Amino acid sequence: MAFYIWRITDGKAGHDSQSIGLCKAINRLKASECIDLPIQPSLTYFKNFFLKQFPLGNNLPDPNIIIGAGHSTHLPMLCAKRARGGKTIVLMKPSLPLSFFNTCIIPEHDQTTEKENVITTSGAINPVQFNENKSANTGLILIGGPSKHYRWNNKSILKQITQIINDCPDIKWTVADSPRTPDTALSGVSNLANITILNYKNTSSRTIREIIFKTGNIWVSKDSVSMIYESLSSGAAVGILDVEQNNNNKISDAINRLINEKQLSSFEMWKNTKYLIPASTKFNEADRCASLLQARGILA
Repeated sequence: MAFYIWRITDGKAGHDSQSIGLCKAINRLKASECIDLPIQPSLTYFKNFFLKQFPLGNNLPDPNIIIGAGHSTHLPMLCAKRARGGKTIVLMKPSLPLSFFNTCIIPEHDQTTEKENVITTSGAINPVQFNENKSANTGLILIGGPSKHYRWNNKSILKQITQIINDCPDIKWTVADSPRTPDTALSGVSNLANITILNYKNTSSRTIREIIFKTGNIWVSKDSVSMIYESLSSGAAVGILDVEQNNNNKISDAINRLINEKQLSSFEMWKNTKYLIPASTKFNEADRCASLLQARGILA
């Protein structure tokens, strides 16, 4: 009997990374078909919820499970369930009560109360698979940008990147920016030797994940949390470009804890040793969550 997943998506790359990662992990356990459904204006869902309608799903097979990541997907998920059935799996801590969903998969830094329908993860789940055959002479530098938790400084980032590339001449480097990266951030990087620059406007998320999978040495700016966990999931040795914190918060605390546990290398640690510490723990949260869902009967 066919097993159908409705993936409710808000189109944001970080959220899609999580829901795609879970869908792929489920498919590795159980043959399934994932159907992507982009959200519409929220007022539509308020009306359709009470009418028990979900027009986006017209002419589609009923879902066995409904997956969504991001606050704007929560109401559409509930609307879809009310109209067509299926079990809901929400990724990240929802703005609605946890009891509204069949399963909530929540990063441990969100400090959720233990409940029967909650699965706690180390960071956000993602589609990147562990790769034991990394290329040791390849390097990737992933750059974020200003955020509410971090005070971005172009000059500091450029200085760190320059030192990394100059001190590791045997590694062929790729530098990739993101939608948050200031236009001037990479202006000085293009003059460095032995690098390839990828602009997010011309590079898909899938391409970046393929590079992450293959690359042995990865640096990520501290503000880019999802990229940090994708890099760890790949089995790479991961370093953190220093970005000044605006204040202490649960996300920065989680990253600092990984540094203290020697899962990540800070820039200061690397500067003293010129060595990136390989992660001592295998990160494969998507597959672990899929196995737990199966054990709990959610995939039946």
